[in-house]
Amino acid sequence: MAATSETVAPTEADHRERIWFFPHKFWQVTKNMPKDEAANLMAEVERYAEAGDVLALQKYPFVFVGDPYKKSGRSSAA
Repeated sequence: MAATSETVAPTEADHRERIWFFPHKFWQVTKNMPKDEAANLMAEVERYAEAGDVLALQKYPFVFVGDPYKKSGRSSAA
């Protein structure tokens, strides 16, 4: 039973480190790139995502690591 809880616990924590890809931002970044260069960029991002390298992924404006819907420290005036 302990092995089950160990496998479940990382899954529960992983929701904080989800990798989000925003296609519209990718298209903006790559719209003037040659197709092969854009494909290489996407392959690079996929390799980092598969490896779970969140630090490397954070340099891309079309990738977000974490919860993009979580409120930031800013408070909205109502």
